[in-house]
Amino acid sequence: MKLSLATISTLLLSGANAFAPSTPSTTTTQTSLQMTNSDTISRREALTTTLTTAFTTASIALTTTTPLPANALLSSNYVPQYEDMKQIYGLGLSLNSLKEKVSKEETFGAALVGLGAFNRDKNFYTGYARNFIGKTVKNNPEGDVRVGYIRTASSIIGSIQELIEGRQGLTGDAAAKEAVARVEKAQALIAKFLAESGVKDERFEPFIAAHP
Repeated sequence: MKLSLATISTLLLSGANAFAPSTPSTTTTQTSLQMTNSDTISRREALTTTLTTAFTTASIALTTTTPLPANALLSSNYVPQYEDMKQIYGLGLSLNSLKEKVSKEETFGAALVGLGAFNRDKNFYTGYARNFIGKTVKNNPEGDVRVGYIRTASSIIGSIQELIEGRQGLTGDAAAKEAVARVEKAQALIAKFLAESGVKDERFEPFIAAHP
């Protein structure tokens, strides 16, 4: 069974803020990491049934070979668009929440929820970046330096799980300090990707300026 581009796009957008705060929203829009075990099970069963991969609120299950959800069929005259970039931009913004959660030991548990979801497929954003760059770079987009920014940022983010679990030799305040530094480094790499993506959009400017 093959999902439409609109359906895949809806699934992707549901997981944009993997590390968003868990406080319920008073509007109809809620942060994407507010999930329960039953939600996780039902979503996974649905994905198994339809034999498709998707970025859900419980985990990142979209493979690196899946094309971007928007503007799937593009001409050689493609101009980079904000809509094709907002998943990576959303990741950069959601790391603000992760940074807050890893800044003190008492909230490590909350951070591990998002990190566990991220690490179920930490290559998702690398694939997303590669597919985006591949629209304008036909010769080895995998090796493009901009894709490397997101690959490295994803690796850094994923490494924080073991760090705050005490499996990298640091605990307490020392682990928190290192975790914050890693989040900031990942955000700086994401900012570099946005700045060099070819997308000219003022919505990116505050984030880029904040993470030189």
